[in-house]
Amino acid sequence: MKSSFRYILVVTFLVAVIVIVFLQFNSSQSINQLINGNEDLMNVLKLKMELQQVQENVTQLETETKSIVIRGHDLRDGRFEQQARKVSQSFQTLDSFEINPVVGAGILQLKRQVNKKIELNREVLRTFAGDGKDAAEALINDQEETRLTDSINSLAHRIDRQYQVSVTQLIRSADRNGRNAKTFGTILAVIAAVASLLAFGYISYKMGEQQRLIHQLNVSEQRARRSAEAKENFLANMSHEIRTPLNAILGFTGLLQKKPADPETGRYTELIHKAGENLLQIVNNILDISKIEAGMMPVEATAFNLRETVATIEHLYRQRCQEKRLDFFVQVADDVPEMIEGDKVRLTQIIVNLVSNAIKFTDKGTVTVAVDRKQATGDKVIVGFVVSDTGIGMDAAERTAVFTRFRQGDESITRRYGGTGLGLTIVKDLVQLLNGNIAVTGEKGVGTVFTVLLPFRPVNGVPEDDWTDPPAKVSQTEWAHKKILVVEDNEMNRLLLAQLLKSWQVGFEMAFNGSEAIRLLKEQQYSLVLMDIQMPEMDGFTTTAVIRNELHLTLPVIAMTANALTSQKEQCLNAGMDAYISKPLDEAQLHHLLVRWLDEPRTQTTVAAAPVEPRVNNGLQYLQLGYLFMVSRGNRNYEKEIITQFCEMVPEELSRIQTAWEQGNTDRVRRTAHSMKTTVAALGLTDRTEPYLSVLEHIEPADPSFSQVFRGLEEICRHALDEAAAYEAAHYGVDTDPEARR
Repeated sequence: MKSSFRYILVVTFLVAVIVIVFLQFNSSQSINQLINGNEDLMNVLKLKMELQQVQENVTQLETETKSIVIRGHDLRDGRFEQQARKVSQSFQTLDSFEINPVVGAGILQLKRQVNKKIELNREVLRTFAGDGKDAAEALINDQEETRLTDSINSLAHRIDRQYQVSVTQLIRSADRNGRNAKTFGTILAVIAAVASLLAFGYISYKMGEQQRLIHQLNVSEQRARRSAEAKENFLANMSHEIRTPLNAILGFTGLLQKKPADPETGRYTELIHKAGENLLQIVNNILDISKIEAGMMPVEATAFNLRETVATIEHLYRQRCQEKRLDFFVQVADDVPEMIEGDKVRLTQIIVNLVSNAIKFTDKGTVTVAVDRKQATGDKVIVGFVVSDTGIGMDAAERTAVFTRFRQGDESITRRYGGTGLGLTIVKDLVQLLNGNIAVTGEKGVGTVFTVLLPFRPVNGVPEDDWTDPPAKVSQTEWAHKKILVVEDNEMNRLLLAQLLKSWQVGFEMAFNGSEAIRLLKEQQYSLVLMDIQMPEMDGFTTTAVIRNELHLTLPVIAMTANALTSQKEQCLNAGMDAYISKPLDEAQLHHLLVRWLDEPRTQTTVAAAPVEPRVNNGLQYLQLGYLFMVSRGNRNYEKEIITQFCEMVPEELSRIQTAWEQGNTDRVRRTAHSMKTTVAALGLTDRTEPYLSVLEHIEPADPSFSQVFRGLEEICRHALDEAAAYEAAHYGVDTDPEARR
């Protein structure tokens, strides 16, 4: 809406208000005058009646006087005085008209005439009492008595006519005011109707404009969501495509450094290794910044040992300090809680960045890490982390800009020490992400002190997520009486679980969906249930609800899902499950859960598993077989079966996704994409396929990005299938033609 139209609308509104007030004022005046006219009309009737009453009373007084004289009644009976008082009382109502400018003077004159008439009649009665009947009759027949009576009647008629004329004018004025009030009321009604129409039109216009804005916002939100998803996919691809060659560079240079070589070759190898480390750090920083900006930096609160975390960081950087001949001190105050709940990964990242930065800019002296307890409120405790050094320090201007992206003290620092200027920016963003504060102090040439304050929740006991122990092997006799029900619809995951449970020598039985699991639980007894979440017919949540509410079973139920979000974990626990494990399944984590929930004392019943020699990935570009080898523990039949299943299931799942999309079955696309995460994870294809499968798992109907996403997923799977078929042929003696399985 243009601003000029707004001004016109405001002026119109003000004018309408003024007009309405004016009309309302005039209408009120007209109504008041009409009311007053009605009152005057009532007074006319009242005056007329009172004047008639006065005339009647005066006539009755005169008649009473004549009756006394003619009949000779006794004056002491009081009849005359009673009639005289009646005449006087007639003027009590007329007294209210004395102030009237029209008839007030006439009323006073009438009152004097009536009083004179009363006195004349008294004089007749006194004459009758003193001189006799003849003398009294002579006074009665006197012309003055007659003239006085005629004067009273004439004056009463004149007063009545004068007041009627005045009231007639008032009635005409009241009638005119009534018509004016009616006219003003009509005008007000018209103005109100026009104003209502204008208001309705304006409101309708604004509502339409609001709907258009909402539609534009929805479109913008969808675009922003697609842009965020595209950015997430790009970050995932960048992470994999850049880190993969960098890991190879670092890995091979690390191997070269361990082999004997001439000094020059050793020096070159060291430079390449350091350059690779620097490049990897730069890539990590850029990806972290991008994740934070996109809101994709996850924060998960878990219980962990703070002292062990700090000790790990100390061990990590002590060697670097020794190489630079720096003293490295780490101090943790006694009152700092040992077990706390928070984000261990982000805390480690913050401290690592600060310590690395301190070592980088310190050529001699000391680097110190101090951890102390600042304050405790309710169930929260504020822990302070102070990282100080005796390095080059910063002046006031540099301290102000230290957290600005791509900024360092000056160009000489960049040339001398390198770096992108992102490390401290990431630290500040992470501190804010954890609801903490960070401050920097120090002087140029003296050193720098970074102080970080972060809130945590103290906890008691050992954290559930601590699976640092290596997997253990349980003897047949220890778990011989135990039986596990595995509820899983994905064939690859069933093979994996079968391999792991067999290696631990624990009995198990498989169910393909929730309905079958309920049937088996009714027929047999189990010690524990491994429950997949997304399954056909009956999902894991529904199945668990039946187990708890209908079967009333209290056996442990451990959820298995490819969704590793914290919200999914909370949903599983709220649904009645006892624990949670994400896919791809971690052997040590799963073993830890079984030991815990099968109530077996590990210190007495477990023996260390025989180490498995690591096997190389045989130059595969797409497949990462480390997870397969770790689970198989040298079982080549299991490895062959997994690869065979992979080559059969991936084309089938791709076909199901495409067919479901063509049929408009978005739910089936999502379910298949979720199930496919487990299939590809078995051969280490998660990093490459995760961006595409995540999009398909949450895709909306008629999403135009489906074709591009599906083609990207199909291309990766095609290369992976080629590699799997070639590897299977080379190592397990099968047909090398991958098309035979598609």
